[in-house]
Amino acid sequence: MITITSKADCCGCGACASRCVTSCITMTPDEEGFSYPVVDTAKCIHCGLCERVCPLLHKPQPHEILSVIGCKNKNEAVRFVSSSGGFFSLAAEQILSRQGTIFGAAFDENWQVRHTAVTDSEALAKLRGSKYVQSDINTTYQETEKLLQAGHTVLFSGTPCQIGGLKGYLRKDYDRLYTIDVVCHGVPSPKVYQKRLDEIAEISFEPVTSVNFRDKTTGWKRFNIVFQTKNHIFATHKRRGPYMRLFLNNVSTRPSCADCAFNNKHSLADLTIADYWGVNKHFPLFDDDKGVTLVLINTEKGTELFTACSAELDCQPTDFERGAQYNAALAGKMKPHPARKQFFDELEHKSLSALANEILGTAEN
Repeated sequence: MITITSKADCCGCGACASRCVTSCITMTPDEEGFSYPVVDTAKCIHCGLCERVCPLLHKPQPHEILSVIGCKNKNEAVRFVSSSGGFFSLAAEQILSRQGTIFGAAFDENWQVRHTAVTDSEALAKLRGSKYVQSDINTTYQETEKLLQAGHTVLFSGTPCQIGGLKGYLRKDYDRLYTIDVVCHGVPSPKVYQKRLDEIAEISFEPVTSVNFRDKTTGWKRFNIVFQTKNHIFATHKRRGPYMRLFLNNVSTRPSCADCAFNNKHSLADLTIADYWGVNKHFPLFDDDKGVTLVLINTEKGTELFTACSAELDCQPTDFERGAQYNAALAGKMKPHPARKQFFDELEHKSLSALANEILGTAEN
């Protein structure tokens, strides 16, 4: 039976609840808004499956990366609406061309972030772009397994721990399964995200109708986070708005993110993608401030998928050290902010702006 004695030992991937044969495990939010498994002991048959599939009870060993490449989608329109260089869209289109299914994080009708399936190019747009909140995996592990067992091709994308959860859940390799994880700074609490949505609605007297965590209108390096209502637009630089400031300073992130088991060459995905921060210093002629994806090829299957996309890419070979130099989450640890507990203790009573200014000081200009 899965038992969480320290919250740093649970990444919230949901593999245990997804695999439980008696459905006795429920992913339940705690006081900070992060979900953890809660076991109905009356239903538990002590089969041990939940423990066998947990990615943090079976942490991956480090591995060599086959190739590291900076790349840009040649389709400028797709690159503009992508978080970085638009590589994910090409990989997804390649799988769709094989009559496959793509799983990834999308906004629902209430602007909550949930994993969902996509089977056509038109719907692919909802999987593009970063979503800086922990997504609800819901039933996508089970859906993936059913498709693979039926002989279909699947591309599953998510955070590194979600890929770890999927691999643990499946308990076997499938030739038709491709996986992509994103270099992850950590996952902010859904409770904090909901508070921001509520604050925007309160200020504007209207519900939020659109969220864009990576608006590149002012450039890739100085992207804005944009919340819109019917009649108002709230756009702030990534280091000025309270939500992103709290996230980037590790105030609002999940406890397990402080010691990620999957970064620094521990990924279980075929491909790892990230922003290639620092490309302007390493390869200035390759940077146009419209976004460059850093792609880490971890497996031969990843090589095959990347090669299938290469005709539609402009590429710049690089290496892990240069890729990680300006992207702390790729190789380092996201040490929690000393005032993290204070933040969550006061979250119900103060605005995010007040808390950000109190903990982090006044936002930079």
